[in-house]
This record gives sequence, C-alpha cells and structure tokens, in this order.
Amino acid sequence: MYHNIGIKKRIMKLFACLFCLASIAGVQSSEVFDAYEQQYLATVEFIKETITEILSDDGTDFQPQVRELITLVESQLCPDEDTEDNAECDSGSNWLLGCKCTSEFAGLEGNCKNTPCKVIQHFKDNAPKAMSDFMAANSYEEMLTVAMNVVDEIWRILCECRGVVDATISCARNYDGLVFILSGFDRTNFDEIVNHVDWETARGIVHGYLDAICGEENGEDCPAVLSNWRAGNGIFFDNTFNGVDTCISMIRAEKETKAETKASVYEEGMDMESYIDGWVDAHMKLEEKVICDADCAGEMQELMYSSCCVKRAGERLSTESMKGKYVKFFKNIWRFIYPGEAPELKNAVNRFMQMFRPASFCGAKTDVYREMNKQCNAIKA
Repeated sequence: MYHNIGIKKRIMKLFACLFCLASIAGVQSSEVFDAYEQQYLATVEFIKETITEILSDDGTDFQPQVRELITLVESQLCPDEDTEDNAECDSGSNWLLGCKCTSEFAGLEGNCKNTPCKVIQHFKDNAPKAMSDFMAANSYEEMLTVAMNVVDEIWRILCECRGVVDATISCARNYDGLVFILSGFDRTNFDEIVNHVDWETARGIVHGYLDAICGEENGEDCPAVLSNWRAGNGIFFDNTFNGVDTCISMIRAEKETKAETKASVYEEGMDMESYIDGWVDAHMKLEEKVICDADCAGEMQELMYSSCCVKRAGERLSTESMKGKYVKFFKNIWRFIYPGEAPELKNAVNRFMQMFRPASFCGAKTDVYREMNKQCNAIKA
C-alpha cells in the first residue's frame, strides 16, 4: 500500500485553504489593510508551495508519488465490472471504503452509485490544470475563479445525486474499512467525533444548502451564478489591497473594519457569549456600511444581488428552520472548537443571517434590493 504522510497532509491543508479562500467575502490602504493583505498573501504562498509539491515541474501532471496514490484510490472507488457484479463484498478488496459504505453507494439510483468514482476521476483529469491556472493567476479575482470552478463541480455532483449526502453520513457512522489498520493510525479520535456529531442536524444543513443553490431560478443556472458571484468577491480584495478607493472596495469602510478587527481579538477570561455577540455586532456594522451605504448601494446590488438565484439562496439559507439548525449544530460541535460549555448563539446567528436578506437588512437606507426582489417576484409570478 502506497502512502506518503507528508504529501497527504499537505493535500488536506491545500483543500482547507482553498475552501477558506473561496468563502472569504471581502475584507479589510492603511496599516489595517496592509496587515490583512499579509495574511492572505501567506495563505496564497502556502497554497502555491503545496501545489509545487503535487504537480510535475511542467505543471501538466501530478508528481509520480501523487499519481500513484490517486491511482490506488481510483482502483478502490472504480471497481471493474466483474467485482461490481459480485454480490459478496470482500473487506480485503474494499479496504478503503469498507463493505458497508460500498453497499450504501451501490444502493443509490442510476449513475449516482458511481459518485465516488466520478469524483476521483474528475480530480485526476482536472486538478493539474486547475492548480496550474491558480499558479498563473495575477489577481484575487482570478484565484477565486479557479477555486470556485472546483467547488462548483462538487456541488453539481451533490445537486444531481442528493442521496450521496445520506450515503456519506452512513459511511462515516458505520465505517468498517481497513484504512486505520493498514496505516497504523489510531481511530479513537475518529470514533469520538463520529459518535458525538449530531448527524441528523448536519444532514439538514447540507440538504438545506443544496435546496438553496441547486437547480434553476427564473431561467438562470443557480450553481453557475453563485460560483461566479463568489469569485466576484475577489474584486474587493484586488481593489482594497491595491489602494483603489471605490464602492467595490473596503477602503470606504476603514473605520468599521478597525472596529471589527478590535472586536475579533479574544482575551483570556472573556465571556464567550459576550465576545461572540460583540464580534457579530461589529461585523454587521461593517456589512451595513458596505452593503447599505446609499452612495454605493447601486454598485453593490449590481455586483452581489443582480440575480434571482442569489435572492433565493439568501432567503432559503436564513429561514427560521435553518437558523435553528445552525445553532443546534454549533452547540453540538463546540467541544471540538473550544473547551467549556457552549455559549448561547441564537442572538448572534439571528443577527448574522440578517445580511442574507439585504432588502430588510438595509431598511430605509436604500431601495435597490427591494426593487430587485420585486423584479424576481414578478418574473416568477
């Protein structure tokens, strides 16, 4: 069995960093912005260093040891037809997923049963070019576009095969593969997490997110729209860090950014609930300045709220049911984040989710978001 622990860890960190980079929505030139830029530059540099260890020197293929690992995983996730038709599961031949997980995916309808194979083959065929494009990117907008194209493909797979969510959860809860035995890793921490997580709530959040982003809305392909929308947030980075003081820049919200930065600093002994509420309050004042300022609301609406897919996603992600699930899940996993009893997060979550409905969030400060809502509602009617 091939394994290179260093490379595996770097691959995991790479995807974690890509996820973080893709989910950032514009931040904070003054010294405040300079300090933030250094953080993001450090993240980008780490990603690029990791890519150089994964890709060949010419950037067109994986390093030999990485390709060997991918081929090994592919052999497990893409069994040949003879093995696939065999009703009896051999744990030795299915050491990666295990028999229970293999059975879960085999029970999915149509091509969805081949989802694990589809994912690894998509990665094998497309990851080298995506990583090369990231290396060649000259702006945050370009880097986020590359990252979101990768994320978009994952979400599309889940949109087409919703049963994959339940199958994956079942795989985690009933894992009987041999990875821990073959690798020599202790599975105690894995079992502790799996046995503690509220999987029903986690399932509800994932399916709620898929309800928000999948399919079409008024003729628009929502996964594509939302992918482009997230990538467009890179414009904030580029303008802010290049000192361009426009509506699509955080420079105009320097005071609010400083306040949020100060509120984000946690000092030992602080009451956690008060700390979180204070940070959320400062963050929402920053969002209010960026989103609702009458002088810039028109440009902001054009950039971030010009699609009915965005409106639908924001509304579905901020329902009372979804907010309840967020609070419940945060409480459930708090023990893995910070020691001590979980703080009450209901007020913070309610406040934070307000910006997902900009028309009511901005109130009387601007009507551009209400007008967009009216357009979407009229088309739908």
